[in-house]
Amino acid sequence: YPFPTAPPVDPFAKIKVSDCGITKGCIRYGKPGCDAETCDYFLSYRRIGTDVEYEMSADTDGWVAVGFSSDKKMGGDDVMGCVHDDNGRVRIHHFYNVGQWAKEIKRNPARDEEGVFESNRVTCRFKRPLYVPREETLVDLHLSWYYLFAWGPAIQG
Repeated sequence: YPFPTAPPVDPFAKIKVSDCGITKGCIRYGKPGCDAETCDYFLSYRRIGTDVEYEMSADTDGWVAVGFSSDKKMGGDDVMGCVHDDNGRVRIHHFYNVGQWAKEIKRNPARDEEGVFESNRVTCRFKRPLYVPREETLVDLHLSWYYLFAWGPAIQG
């Protein structure tokens, strides 16, 4: 008998920048006119029911992240990061900034996670709930927050 084959894996759907300003908000850092595949850093966000869907991309072999801050500075911030791991996968992690350091939080609010590492870019998409119970490491996204944008190289350890 033949072995069953694994179901096909859906390829990562490209981020549609044509939806920016129409169905989703977008933040681009890089050359004027850059998109999700050419900006140094790209973030999009849109509300879907009781969730917010985020798409992030950065020119890096390591990680790309967005933080939610009450004061524009690192420290005491809720952070979602897409990390290119040693096995070549991109995983979504939840962090809390303690001063200048990001501490991983076991409770991860991300759902419907997908990510890819291609052409020296980390790209990901995930949803997280708009409303959450009050908790220090997890912000309620319907309130006002400053965004923190960050990306960087892979570091062992």
